[in-house]
Amino acid sequence: MIPVIGLADVEARRTDAVETLHTALRTHTIVHVDARGELGPDFFPDLYRRTREFFALPAAEKQALDINGSPNYRGYVGQGKEYTGGIPDLKESYEFGKVLAPPPGEHRAWFDLYGDNRWPSEGHPAPFRSMIDAYSKAVERIAVAVLRALLHSMDQEVDRADGVTGGEPSLYSRLIYYRDPRGYAVGDARLHQHTDSALLTVGLQNAPGLEVRNSNGQWRPVDPPENVFSIFAGELMEVWTNGYYPPCLHRVHNSALRSERLSCASFFLPDLRRPLTPIDPISSPRMAAAGLTVSETNSWLADGRRVSPTTPVGQLEWERMNMVFPERVGADEGVQQ
Repeated sequence: MIPVIGLADVEARRTDAVETLHTALRTHTIVHVDARGELGPDFFPDLYRRTREFFALPAAEKQALDINGSPNYRGYVGQGKEYTGGIPDLKESYEFGKVLAPPPGEHRAWFDLYGDNRWPSEGHPAPFRSMIDAYSKAVERIAVAVLRALLHSMDQEVDRADGVTGGEPSLYSRLIYYRDPRGYAVGDARLHQHTDSALLTVGLQNAPGLEVRNSNGQWRPVDPPENVFSIFAGELMEVWTNGYYPPCLHRVHNSALRSERLSCASFFLPDLRRPLTPIDPISSPRMAAAGLTVSETNSWLADGRRVSPTTPVGQLEWERMNMVFPERVGADEGVQQ
């Protein structure tokens, strides 16, 4: 069973909460975090109401926000327009990110990851933007708390200014709509099995549908208590910890859906301006005692790439995103530095 931990206990780094978090991500690659007390009773109804309103917009209004017209991978993605593992996703999404100014100095192609989001037209911006802002602050708070607890569990300095949660961490998010499963084949993968690329994914769903594969190769449903977040380890987490925390293999399969489904997923990355230095296993008794390997299929290491002490995370993320959305404006600049 996937454990549930309270956000307050994670933020306080209570010993039992830290141990539960560590064990869950080490063995299940996923854990649930309950932030209902911190976020209040109106947070979740407003999130789902505004999300439904967005996906109910006329097709032309949503298509005007097409992500392929965005320089920084933000906007609307129609059903079948994004591919996971070579399979088209049978879902719609609205992609947005933390709004930050680009670094000063000579422009590099990956600086285009910075900037504003693409917003719906009149009649929707004010409540939709305020919801997006509240949601983004909440999931960043959760991600930072989890990462600091993991640092503590690995005997690392938690609050270093140049650490993984220091500077201006980056957050990319998506609101996702899966239409009613009727009309699709039972065997359809609405979101093909995959691992996420980020350090952490903070996810939320209003209905079942998400599945994770356990160590025995079996697919198990992820069905947390209502309005409780699910936290996955991602591929960059695997690289950062030298394989100590493996990424979570997950999918959304049509046979697991009972009705239409809304979900939110946020992908946490460290400050894009900085390189990410993997933790030295010798500095952590837990890691030193484990046999550590990083999967050869990890996307951060694809095509001979590597996470180096001199390459900014933003440059590597820019190259990776250009492979995901090759038709996007400016994608041909993806290899420039």
